[in-house]
Amino acid sequence: MIDPMSRGTRVKRRPGKQILMFVLSLALGAGGVYYSRQYIEEQVSYYKGQLDKTEPMVEVVVPNRAMVRGEILLSSDLSVRQIPEKYADTNSVNGSNYEVAIGQRIDFDIDEGRPLLWAHLEGGLTPTFSGKVEDGLRAMTVRVDEINSISGFLQPRDKVDLFLSFGVGDKQQILPLIQRLNVIATGVQTLVDKSSGGSTRNFSTITVHVSPEDGQRITLAQQFGKLTAMLRNPDDEAPVDEAPMTVSQLLKLDTPPVKSAPAPVSRPRTVSENKPGIEFIIGGR
Repeated sequence: MIDPMSRGTRVKRRPGKQILMFVLSLALGAGGVYYSRQYIEEQVSYYKGQLDKTEPMVEVVVPNRAMVRGEILLSSDLSVRQIPEKYADTNSVNGSNYEVAIGQRIDFDIDEGRPLLWAHLEGGLTPTFSGKVEDGLRAMTVRVDEINSISGFLQPRDKVDLFLSFGVGDKQQILPLIQRLNVIATGVQTLVDKSSGGSTRNFSTITVHVSPEDGQRITLAQQFGKLTAMLRNPDDEAPVDEAPMTVSQLLKLDTPPVKSAPAPVSRPRTVSENKPGIEFIIGGR
């Protein structure tokens, strides 16, 4: 016969042992997750390193956002990413020629992050120049000589001030016509030539961004006098004094002195005949 007291002792369980087993299971599980994750990261780093060593990479241009047909492509819409060369399309826009794509209109919808192709653009690799003209402005070509071309060192994206000189002989004068004009082309060159190494280039025209009103002023000024371009620092926004300079100011000719009126001559004061005086009587008369 089983003692009731002994039966109760056998069926009683210890809660401390259960908690210990539970904590031990959690620790083993966490350790397994940690080491598994570390192993996966090591494998990813290893294969990525092998890929970087064996696969040549190229830079491609991708849109920062989804773009739809008809939009104008801006530099702020694009980013440069590196991908394996074998996955790059030969028609891709890359980091060295993307400036040609700026200002072109998109002919197809493009997803965000998808490499941009020249086939996506209306103008392709040789776009029309009109795509570079900003809304509300006009592109105007001005004929220049060696002086106005800054000896051939003038480049697209430079800023110039146009001065107008007119008159004959000592009546000649010069004044600023339009200030801070953006040059968008020198001759047929529309991009900055970074490979020229400081060598001069020959061109006889520059194309500038102007408003329709400024375009009319330049057209009239070309018939009225001579235009001279002066190169400006791209960060310089200070205005130029619009007062004209004359030949007299150039040669620092003094104006004739103004003669002052002669000082009045002082005369001796005389005693008026009618002025009262002292009468002297001599000899009793």
